[in-house]
Amino acid sequence: MPKNFSLKILLLLAINKQGLTYRQIQKRTGFHVNTVSRCVSCLYDKSLVEIKQRKSSSLRGKKWINVVKLKPELVVDSITEFFSKIAAKLGVSLDDLFVD
Repeated sequence: MPKNFSLKILLLLAINKQGLTYRQIQKRTGFHVNTVSRCVSCLYDKSLVEIKQRKSSSLRGKKWINVVKLKPELVVDSITEFFSKIAAKLGVSLDDLFVD
């Protein structure tokens, strides 16, 4: 999976600290919901995000929805600190984080 998909989702989650559903991520990124699901699964496997289920307020459709949030230790005020923590968590340098 291209890094730019995951980085875009990570940045979106960093801005929305309360968390987002897969559909909300889809609408804000323009990615297909299957791509969002794959990227979130990859981020979850790398221990960068947490996924919690919430009861849906919808009368029809799904009764439970997944809410994706950054892990609490990654929520910071500085963008530099944010990317430093992401790189450390992945075991790469900052330069490697942005190179394909």
